Amino acid sequence: MVGATDFIGLVRARAGTSAERQTAATWPGGGRIAVLVTRDGTNMEELLFERPPTLADLLARAGADSYVLGIGVTDRMQHAAE
Repeated sequence: MVGATDFIGLVRARAGTSAERQTAATWPGGGRIAVLVTRDGTNMEELLFERPPTLADLLARAGADSYVLGIGVTDRMQHAAE
C-alpha cells in the first residue's frame, strides 16, 4: 500500500508495467509537431518533429540561446503533399 505522502510510490503505482509505459510513450503519428522559435526576437523559424520533442531535441535543433514561441500539431494532409 502506498502512503499519501509517498510521492515516488504514487508515481510508480500510476506508471504501470513497462509495456503500458511503452504504449503511452508512442506517438500515434496523427501529424508532425511544429515548434516556432526565435533566436534574435525578430526572425522566427518553424522546426518540424515527427514525434513530440524532448528538451534535448529542442536544444539540439534550435540552440540554447533560442526562445520557444509556440507549439502545435500540423495536419496529416498538409504534409502528405510535401
